[in-house]
Amino acid sequence: MSVAKRVRPLRALPFPRLPFRRPSFRGRPSRALPGQPLPGQPLPVQPLPVQPLPGQPSVTDADPAHPEAAAEPGSPLARGLLGVTVAGWLGNALSYLLLLAAARRLGTADYAELVTLLNLLLIGSVPSFALQAVAARRVATGSADGLLEAGAVIGLAAALLIAALSPALVAFLHLPGLTGPLLVALSMPGTAVQGLCQGVWQGEQRLTGLAVATFVGTAGRSGAGLIGLLAGGTSTWAVAALAVGVSVPAAGCVLALPELRRDGRHALLSLVAEAGHASHAYGVFLLLSVSDVLLARHVLSTSAAAVYAAGSVLTKASLWFPQSVANVLFASLTDEDRHHRVFARAAAGLAALGLVVVTGTWLLSALVTEVVGGGRYPQLRGDAWLFALLGCCLAVLQFTLVAGLAVRSLAVTVLIWATVAGEAVLALNLGPHPSVRLVIGLMAGLNLLTATAGVLLRLAPGYRRGRRGPGRQPAAAAQLDSATGH
Repeated sequence: MSVAKRVRPLRALPFPRLPFRRPSFRGRPSRALPGQPLPGQPLPVQPLPVQPLPGQPSVTDADPAHPEAAAEPGSPLARGLLGVTVAGWLGNALSYLLLLAAARRLGTADYAELVTLLNLLLIGSVPSFALQAVAARRVATGSADGLLEAGAVIGLAAALLIAALSPALVAFLHLPGLTGPLLVALSMPGTAVQGLCQGVWQGEQRLTGLAVATFVGTAGRSGAGLIGLLAGGTSTWAVAALAVGVSVPAAGCVLALPELRRDGRHALLSLVAEAGHASHAYGVFLLLSVSDVLLARHVLSTSAAAVYAAGSVLTKASLWFPQSVANVLFASLTDEDRHHRVFARAAAGLAALGLVVVTGTWLLSALVTEVVGGGRYPQLRGDAWLFALLGCCLAVLQFTLVAGLAVRSLAVTVLIWATVAGEAVLALNLGPHPSVRLVIGLMAGLNLLTATAGVLLRLAPGYRRGRRGPGRQPAAAAQLDSATGH
């Protein structure tokens, strides 16, 4: 008998019934303990959970596709929004404190010089705003190489430009000497690097870090300026201390972000070009935000221009009040697949907030006028809501501009240029004795049309997507990289 014939009857024997089920290695049901592999079975491969860094929301919490997670008051996104907002408010409060202390401690000439130099510093900070937007977009899309080199180059270029223009600035602004403009030039590298670092935290959606960096940068600048003012008693001391207060926090932020030390000189040219486009966009918006005050000063009488200047404080407050929304949502706006949905919800929220602000200003006009003007401009009471409306329109327009920068689209910039030109044409053709109500009514109405057009342009199918930047990847992947430290 062959071996095969001897074996066949044995295989035909029934397998004995055992009191427990025989384990199966071929996918049949078994009674293994939950979570334990059977003997000889390979370990199941499961993705490791991504633990967010301190202050960074998880992918689900930060994703606008999950409104139930983002809308909870205790969610990381809500806490980050609150933290960034509070940090901005505290920093601005210190800036106002510096101006109040300077008004009481300095003479007229010194105070005028300090305010002029602070405004020069604000204009010089436009590249910093651009670097923050560019860094946030690059980090969120996974193409963050060369950021530190680009920030250093742009900061040094801004410093050299202001230093070269110092003699002309002294003559045009009637400054007492070159010291002030040169000190402002000295603060430019630190200002640029500070904005760059805030953009990295913004792109990684590490909102606690962004809030801390925002507060430290603003408080370091204004706090140091206040110390210099109290110690030296002159505008020169204040600006010198302010330059130190800008540079030290920027150096600390660089040390806190090791990912900035990756070499990326091959991307330097594209980074500088992108920052140049963003600087143009921010510069145009800065011009729009101050053009109404300048035009009002030109066409109104001295007393009426003072009333308009008091009302512009309300405009600026309404403009900067919701600024943290763009900071928190910028990384989500860089994802082209979700950009339209995120922008539409945020724009609707800003419009609703603006309606509340304008309505509240109209109902509480007496109180608002007292707070803004100190009781010296009672004629502002009937027009306060128009100044609030102008600020809310500018806030929506600014968010629309930032959303375009997130996908490298500059279409809204053309609208802003057209609005600046339209304001000039309208203001210069008002007649010999225009009123404050007429001027602010025209400015608010024109900016309302521009904000509406900007939102519709951003929502149009042809403008939902911008140009693809290098190294494009989904925002969730960018968050995964940032969470794992790569």
